[in-house]
Amino acid sequence: MASLLIANLKILIRNRQALFWAIAFPLVFVTVFGLFDVGGPSSTTMAIIDHSNSKLSKTIKENLSNIEVFDLDTTYTTSDTAQTVLNSQSVDYLLIIDTIDTQKADDPSAPVLSLTLVRDMANISTNQTVEIVIRQFLDDLNIQIFDSPRPLRLDVKELQLRQVNYFDVLLMGLVGMGVMTNAIILIAVKISTYRTQQIFKRLLLTPLPVKKYFASEISIHLVLALAQAAIIMLVGVFVFGAHIYGNIFYIFVIVAIANVTFLNIGFIISGWCKTPAAASGLGNLIALPMMFFSGTFFPTSALPWFLPELMRVLPLTPMLEALRTVSLEGEPLWATWPQLCMLLGWVIVSSIGAIKLFRFK
Repeated sequence: MASLLIANLKILIRNRQALFWAIAFPLVFVTVFGLFDVGGPSSTTMAIIDHSNSKLSKTIKENLSNIEVFDLDTTYTTSDTAQTVLNSQSVDYLLIIDTIDTQKADDPSAPVLSLTLVRDMANISTNQTVEIVIRQFLDDLNIQIFDSPRPLRLDVKELQLRQVNYFDVLLMGLVGMGVMTNAIILIAVKISTYRTQQIFKRLLLTPLPVKKYFASEISIHLVLALAQAAIIMLVGVFVFGAHIYGNIFYIFVIVAIANVTFLNIGFIISGWCKTPAAASGLGNLIALPMMFFSGTFFPTSALPWFLPELMRVLPLTPMLEALRTVSLEGEPLWATWPQLCMLLGWVIVSSIGAIKLFRFK
């Protein structure tokens, strides 16, 4: 028994690639979760439409910007409607500042400005918290400026918008994750196994053209990716109640384009690695960080420094952005042309890399 253990230990040590991935994998997860500020305070994006445009309203906006939990967006104009602003999916809340024309000049406690907080009825978990924070802010400002609790009045208006929750966003992330990991790891391990077992040498001796073999591999994995995406969406919608508002056909087009890139990455890995174990390790090392950094589970805004913009060049990022734009916002496929252009660019680059690095021996 001792001799067998020693022999297995020697085999493990000699397989340096597999040993490296075994050590590197935990370090990857430590790095990924260390970079995400998941324990920090969550930020709420709030747009402000200032109909008053007075000195007091400017003071309100300046003081609101100092509240850490609010990320203010003042780019909207007075002509924008509340429905348009909240439907844009780029803001969580809207604060409208209006001047009250019927104020009484001889009554210092009469309302001066009317503020309306417009919110989506679906945001049950955060609506009350946001309202409390704003009311406390206005109470403090009333005392500081007017020494009265009334001049700044807050009203709340609720809208019934398209219901999109975290699981709806996560579902598209799981579709992208499933397609990516299946394409990269499965093809990399499969091709590496074929090379180790010298199956490719036997294929070269047959009349079968090499191009037809690779065309069949890509075709069958493309069908598998579409079936996988369909199953994930069916389970998400009919079992867990997820919402998909866009055209399903557009979703499958995005999946098909992205899947070609991931398959090419798998071919590149298989050409680089000598054993199936090494191919599996390298495939996971590429796929797992991409899974987190591209926004599958967490928004990339939680990353520090310049990383959110840098992670946009990863192939999974434009895929997820396009999937969520189509499925959650109900946009047509051509509305995602920036993401599609990036995916097609990845198809070209990865195809060149796969042709250059792939080998039969």
